[in-house]
Amino acid sequence: MKFRLTFAFLILGFVLAFLGGKGLVTSFLPAKYIYDQDLDWTKLRNGQRVYADVDFVFEPFEITSDDSGKDVSAIYTIPDLKSDENGNVYIDHYMGILVKSEDFSKYDRMVDASWNWWNDTTGEVEWASAGVDSFDGYLRKMDKKEQEFIHDYLKDWYSESEIQDMVVPYVMMRSQSMIANILMFGGGIILIVIGAIFGFLFFIKKS
Repeated sequence: MKFRLTFAFLILGFVLAFLGGKGLVTSFLPAKYIYDQDLDWTKLRNGQRVYADVDFVFEPFEITSDDSGKDVSAIYTIPDLKSDENGNVYIDHYMGILVKSEDFSKYDRMVDASWNWWNDTTGEVEWASAGVDSFDGYLRKMDKKEQEFIHDYLKDWYSESEIQDMVVPYVMMRSQSMIANILMFGGGIILIVIGAIFGFLFFIKKS
């Protein structure tokens, strides 16, 4: 029993310390503004810190539910809007952004406003009329299932070869606050120390 408890403290401690430490390191990395017209999304990398005032978004391509069937998060589709030399706006790439359930209604309004602006031919619809979401986070590589879902979402508009070129397989993840990362890292270190003490006492008793 004591050995299991020691092992549990050490494992949980290392996990918390790793996640908290990773979050702290990420928070100090230089951030890329994803809507910079000179930024090539294909040059972004896993773990890259990014920020944006998200104001143009399409429907989610994946929704996650808990055991009770309640939707808890969704990955909405973020397009990379560019403009050519004539001022014509086009979509260069796509990736995802993770949204928690408390922000579903806001993002759904943003989706409606984005489509209304995109389909408007009179020039009278205001861009970002549903507001913006100030986002500061990092990029996570999509897993195989997520890549299949975003490809499936885009298949009505593009050929498979076009989708392969346009999808940047990352999900924008919101960073935890600095305080949360510090607490997680500190808590992990404390658990590691407690586990080490238990292990030492267990070893002494066995000897």
